[in-house]
Amino acid sequence: MPSPDDRPALNGQRSSGGAAAAVSLREVSLTYGGNRRLGGVFGGTDTVDALLGIDADIAGGEFVTIVGPSGCGKSTLLRLVAGFARPTGGEVAVAGEPVTGPGPDRGVVFQQPRLFPWLNLRRNVEFGLRMTGAPAARRRSRTAELLDLVGLSESAARLPHELSGGMQQRAAIARALAPGPRILLMDEPFAALDALTRERLQEELRRIWRRTGTTILFVTHSVDEAVVLGTRIIALSRRPGRIVLDETSAPSAEEDPHAHPGFPALREKIAATVRAAAA
Repeated sequence: MPSPDDRPALNGQRSSGGAAAAVSLREVSLTYGGNRRLGGVFGGTDTVDALLGIDADIAGGEFVTIVGPSGCGKSTLLRLVAGFARPTGGEVAVAGEPVTGPGPDRGVVFQQPRLFPWLNLRRNVEFGLRMTGAPAARRRSRTAELLDLVGLSESAARLPHELSGGMQQRAAIARALAPGPRILLMDEPFAALDALTRERLQEELRRIWRRTGTTILFVTHSVDEAVVLGTRIIALSRRPGRIVLDETSAPSAEEDPHAHPGFPALREKIAATVRAAAA
């Protein structure tokens, strides 16, 4: 597989290469406070340590999958990078700049597509561009480019309820890519889909990643999905989430990762790590 800097980039975008890490996590911790109103009545407040001491650099163009036991803080980590939450300790930075809130340099794809039901597919995809004030001609060309990229050009005029679940999720990916983010954050985007659709979208996402060179952080409960998609796999421990494994994935370089001779051993290593983390 070509290096991140060698991959072709959509609309001339390229990964950060030798510059600052695309994402930098420095001793990141997050503690949630308890119910303060009840605490005032009954005395004390409960707290929950969600993440503890997360330390990692993610290079531009990497496809990082994040696995771990339920409740270990995978989605919380994504929310911190997205700027939807702030760490209680440490620092999250994107391209060397501390994250202080959401921004167009980070696109987010959720478990559900969350398309606007009253807008057709074309208008859903161009929504972010409209919010950034992009000219109409730019919106049209970028939207057409992305609809073609995700294979939905012929469905541009259809409303979300007229699309299958897989098509809706492809539209959500196109919408997230529209403003040209440095980073795409994906929180179990295929979890609700049937097995065949999920496998098909995994292939589509790998193709899109190769085409755009976008840095991707992808949360999943599926060890197979983590190994198939990721160039790098990070496993978190049970709460409070700590990094217990950070592994480069050779199978991700293959057209069919399952055919890579190292796939079974790597899959078992990741699965054993997650089982131990959950114990």
